[in-house]
Amino acid sequence: MQTTPTSIKLLVIDIDGTLLNPQGEITPATLASIHAAQQAGIVVTLATARRYCNTATIATELGLVGPLILYDGALIIEHPQATILYTRTLQADIAQQCVDLLVRHGIQPVVHPNHGLAEEIWTGPAELDNLWIDAYFAAYSERMRRMPYATLCAGHPDPLRVVTFASEESIQGLIPEVSALNCSWTTIKRGSYGSAELVMMDKGCSKASGVAALAHALHIPLQEVMAIGDNNNDLAMLQAVGWGVAMGHAPEQVKAAADAVTTSNREDGTAQAIERYALPSAIHASSNSFNRATCL
Repeated sequence: MQTTPTSIKLLVIDIDGTLLNPQGEITPATLASIHAAQQAGIVVTLATARRYCNTATIATELGLVGPLILYDGALIIEHPQATILYTRTLQADIAQQCVDLLVRHGIQPVVHPNHGLAEEIWTGPAELDNLWIDAYFAAYSERMRRMPYATLCAGHPDPLRVVTFASEESIQGLIPEVSALNCSWTTIKRGSYGSAELVMMDKGCSKASGVAALAHALHIPLQEVMAIGDNNNDLAMLQAVGWGVAMGHAPEQVKAAADAVTTSNREDGTAQAIERYALPSAIHASSNSFNRATCL
């Protein structure tokens, strides 16, 4: 049984709960390990549920130059040029079914339309808002638009995804009906806004599909990709790559999907994973760089 990867040429890191510590910071140890990986010739990128508007500053802080996997794999953007390289949308009629399902259960839908770097947020009337939704909207008030539920997706171009923020009990109650829709979905028990989250995207779309698209464009076999993550939306990615590492605080099902488990984000788990698994294999990745042309 393989105990360490033999060659890592692409390193993919989740942001919240993985790259960032509980205070939302990149620690000096994590920053140093990422710089060491870059200097060793390993291509480093991020794979996140976040959008570009709240990922770009983190990428800049890390010194990343190249493609970033956003919206849980639905969008890849070249940084810092802010050029869209890859888009995977959810059919508008299926997205409207997702909206209708949420509304039937009294849960406010949030639609992320495919409007490029405008990154608008579409939602319905305020009657279904909750405290978690309020916090999310407050963070992006200038990008928010309200419209009737019946036309949140119907009659518009295919969106990137439909999401919601609600109690864990409410979201778990939706799963049987969500599973019957022709889409991919993931849930998180506690996200950045303090609530459980549900994300619905195109069938087969995930961080794993985003990583596969990027690795293909860079001519790097998935077997030579290492990914680090901590939550359910990272699970498929950890399974798809050659070496998947789960954070120490990850749910048991995420740890079970990984090749290795590092310490938590309170203990510089990402830095430890890079130093233990990626850097020893760096001699095999010396020819790789973010400077290579990317065509997706």
